Amino acid sequence: MKCVLVHYSEIGIKGGNRRFFEKKLVENIASSLNGRWDPGCTSNKTGKSASKIKNVIKGQIERKRGRIIVRTGVKNINLLTKIAGISSFSIAEETQLALPKLKKIVINIAKRSKKKTFRISASRANKSFPHTSMQLNALLGEAVLKATKMKVDLHKPEIEIFVEIADKAYVYGEKIQGIGGLPVGTAGKLVCLLSGGIDSPVAAYKMMTRGCRVVFVHFHNHDPFMSKIKHLVETLSTYQGRSTLYLIPFKDLQQQIIKKTEPKYRMLLYRRLMMQLAEQIARKEHAHGLITGDSVAQVASQTLHNLNVIYEPVTMPIFSPLIGTHKQDIINEAQKIGTYKTSIIPYTDCCSVLIGKHPETHGKIKDIKKLEKKLRIKALMKKALEKAEIEKI
Repeated sequence: MKCVLVHYSEIGIKGGNRRFFEKKLVENIASSLNGRWDPGCTSNKTGKSASKIKNVIKGQIERKRGRIIVRTGVKNINLLTKIAGISSFSIAEETQLALPKLKKIVINIAKRSKKKTFRISASRANKSFPHTSMQLNALLGEAVLKATKMKVDLHKPEIEIFVEIADKAYVYGEKIQGIGGLPVGTAGKLVCLLSGGIDSPVAAYKMMTRGCRVVFVHFHNHDPFMSKIKHLVETLSTYQGRSTLYLIPFKDLQQQIIKKTEPKYRMLLYRRLMMQLAEQIARKEHAHGLITGDSVAQVASQTLHNLNVIYEPVTMPIFSPLIGTHKQDIINEAQKIGTYKTSIIPYTDCCSVLIGKHPETHGKIKDIKKLEKKLRIKALMKKALEKAEIEKI
């Protein structure tokens, strides 16, 4: 019988909390295969989707120590490449603990592969099985040698056939890599300031793989590029399920700053206001902190002096997972997760509007606070939040 054998790695070191992480991973797998990728919906006792997912789990997704057995949705196996917490998965043959059956399955996999060299990698979690891992390697390898013209290569085989002995046996010839990390929904909620560039989507993805649910906030001063932002969130939603996006109008606030401050300080003032508005959204969403795509010294706003100025008015934690990452590494990650092509579509973000040719790179908090006092923009901030559009993607 075919099944999908799912392995995790980091969850395995969780000790007393391990069951919580395993259960959430099972729920996320069921949610994805059910066509309703929405981590956390299994806790909704009154929702129809919750009961559907519980039915998917019951009898069709089984949690065992160190692995998860999925007996449904084998045709949709590629969905598992987007689920945080999975280190690898395979389409496996599930069979009884009988050596003749194991030999038959291993020989079939070897023949179908049409490879010239192989190795057997057996592991025995069930110590009551009469043969050790080494003995299984020898017995099954001998069966393949007799049934085919293949040769053994223990170092660089063209195919490696895995045999796992638990309460049943699982045999497979290919491992598909997952994204690893921790299941979305195990670490709490964060709010990401999504600019539309390359960095912030990658930062959001990084925090998703640490188990965080991410709410997105985007500041705009005109509408033509909203489709780009929504497309970025759609792509990121394939990793965490349904997402919430706040679209906050920033034009009135910017005009007030432009009227009353010199160009070199505007970028700092823009970003300080964005951080404060995002913090208010985070408190409304019962989130535990903010995410930014900042990387030290990449642009003028990201010098150490300026980051200190920008982060100063926010009292909740700020997470910048790319802070020490090289730009090319960020680009590589964006390409891997599918956000890069959307991110490089030409777009005028709020922070680049009417700033100085040589913006301040060594901002001082006391100077910026003096400028903010002259602006009197609390009413405009309140108005911007009231006008925010909220979309479920």
